[in-house]
Amino acid sequence: MKRLIFFAIAALSVTTILSNIASADTTREDALDYRISVMTVLRGHIGAASKIVRGLVADDGYLAAHAEGIAAAATELSRIFPEGSDVGESESLPLIWEEPEAFADAISKSKEAATAFVTATQSGDRAAIGKAFRNLGGSCRGCHDQYRVKN
Repeated sequence: MKRLIFFAIAALSVTTILSNIASADTTREDALDYRISVMTVLRGHIGAASKIVRGLVADDGYLAAHAEGIAAAATELSRIFPEGSDVGESESLPLIWEEPEAFADAISKSKEAATAFVTATQSGDRAAIGKAFRNLGGSCRGCHDQYRVKN
């Protein structure tokens, strides 16, 4: 339990520090780099959680910490797509800025799914965890399918 609390506090601390740094006068390129960093954190936590949820790696108490990391990073989704940050190697489609209300709705669904995943991991109910994780993946996929360049 101490490990879980430590990881949750660490994830929130990093997010807070990065949020304060990002509030500085930011260039378009720095905004893109920051977005890539946040999305990389999300990808790492989701990848690790996936291994645990699918039983490929033992949980050992880390699934909840990964869920907390996902939720912490998801709180930043609404602020990491500032107007004009579609520069360089951005995989973001212009539709993000052309349909801001729809994009905000997609982000809201991802945040809700991340919060539900945290709640499920705290319950210990494997079926609820699996369902919440699938819903989280669906919310990510829904946004990526609509607002991200296809790779």
